[in-house]
Amino acid sequence: MRIRLEPELEALRAAVDGQAARTVAPLAEKVDRGQAFSPELWAAVRDIGLTRLPFAEEHGGEGGTVRAYVVATREVARHSPVGALYPGTTIQVAMTLLQHGTPEQVARWVPRLVSGESVASWAFTEPATGSDPRQITTRAERTDAGWRLTGAKQFISFAGQADVALVFARTSETALGAFLVDTTDPAWSVGEPSEVLSMGGTEARPVALDGVLAEGLVGPVDGGFDVMIAGEAFGKLRAATISAGIAARALEEASAYALTREHRGTPIGRKFPTIQALLGKAAASTLAAESLLLTCADLLDRKQSVPAEAASARLVSGRAAREATEAALHVCGAYGLTKDMVVERLYREAVFFDVSQGVTEIQQVIVARELLAEAAKSGRA
Repeated sequence: MRIRLEPELEALRAAVDGQAARTVAPLAEKVDRGQAFSPELWAAVRDIGLTRLPFAEEHGGEGGTVRAYVVATREVARHSPVGALYPGTTIQVAMTLLQHGTPEQVARWVPRLVSGESVASWAFTEPATGSDPRQITTRAERTDAGWRLTGAKQFISFAGQADVALVFARTSETALGAFLVDTTDPAWSVGEPSEVLSMGGTEARPVALDGVLAEGLVGPVDGGFDVMIAGEAFGKLRAATISAGIAARALEEASAYALTREHRGTPIGRKFPTIQALLGKAAASTLAAESLLLTCADLLDRKQSVPAEAASARLVSGRAAREATEAALHVCGAYGLTKDMVVERLYREAVFFDVSQGVTEIQQVIVARELLAEAAKSGRA
């Protein structure tokens, strides 16, 4: 089951699915178990065109839309969620530069990021800071040579592969700035990647900033929070799309197993209403998630702010992924717990975005704040 799309996007979905099945899927288990960045997987995803899809042709893109990106990313995620995650920060930094960067920054970096020639990191999280920008301790000091950054970041995906990073640092006691950093600077130092439950192929690493000289500000000197919020909207949509892809694949695996595993000569999926109920509930949640994803993508294509919609998409898609993978485990029984079946990996991947890139509880708070703000504006409160 899946959302019905307009003909051109149905064609895109079919093309991406076919190519991902040939080039991405064979690498999924190896990257998951090896917990190391895979140049082969990056090349496969780049060849599919994910980095180019949401950008205009003038920037080297496909002239597509965020809606097209969502459709394609969902298909890649069905075959390899970590593969679908690979181009995310690169796209996010390119989008941020187009919104807030200088013409020189755009000219130097955007074509390289859009083509996938260069990789970018989004360096926000710190050892003692998760989703709260007020806890950022990395400092930016203005010097005769430019802005120098001192501090530490944690869990920075692709820090070891990135050519450029967008680093958030405090410019005063009350303000943040966003800084573009060329990672060839020797003061940019990365540590060993953490071994994690899932998505280890992104190699999330600690980064030490020992007086890194920033290439320049992105946005105003005190505008880092606004830059971060704009970029995170796309990041949340990306995370939600990957979760929807995980849910879709789990349902496919569970349904196929339910039709081939028999009990006294009858497939368990046709014999037991309990199994049908599990699958039906998860399928409904997945369809709802995909519908919200497309709505959010359409709003972003119209350059609208989507704080509540993006956070809601994270919540709804994350719940769909958990429901679908849990249902798949119950349908497949003990076999689903073995590494011989993809269900085991999908179950681990489904919980990744519950705690990564903004925990679930933070998304709930964001939605509630938007709801309360609307109620206050209505005059009924």
